[in-house]
Amino acid sequence: MATSVIEICNNALQDLGEEPITTFSDGSKAARLCAQRWPSVRDAVLRSHPWNCAMAQADLPANQGAPLWKWACRYELPADFLRIVRVVSAVQQTVHEWEIQGRHILCDEAAPLFIAYVRRETDPQRYDALLSEALAARMASALAYPLTGSTSLAQAHWDVYGRKLLEARGVDAREGVPESVTANAWLTAKMG
Repeated sequence: MATSVIEICNNALQDLGEEPITTFSDGSKAARLCAQRWPSVRDAVLRSHPWNCAMAQADLPANQGAPLWKWACRYELPADFLRIVRVVSAVQQTVHEWEIQGRHILCDEAAPLFIAYVRRETDPQRYDALLSEALAARMASALAYPLTGSTSLAQAHWDVYGRKLLEARGVDAREGVPESVTANAWLTAKMG
């Protein structure tokens, strides 16, 4: 498992046949590109799946002032928010109708509103080994063209990223108890 962002970046650079970096500020083109690309690559990969290591819960008090139209309530999302996984009302019922606008979630549910969400996890020591591998593969894809000028190498590393992401998501999804599925009228309706 990678223990630092630099190690994840060096794994990507090694896959590209490039020299490793020691810090983001070591003066090399690779270090400069890694520093520039890492935040967006990290957030994109974390947003792509509800990773166990990046899951969080929050209770959101309603903001002052309702939205201009359509919804009754507006709630500010946490600063580290990347993706909503579940929205629950104060009476512990799943909220099915809501939308995100900017840094707010809008709905008709009274406060408090509870959310399960993917957060921006910045500590790579919390990443699963397979997630670290997927991050390194996406970094290799992002760095391939700027470092080598090869679109085919960039595409090859994008394909590797897709395979590593699939494996990491599969293992991550199997670590936990799935939510129970309850029959509803739609599921139990007889075919007419």
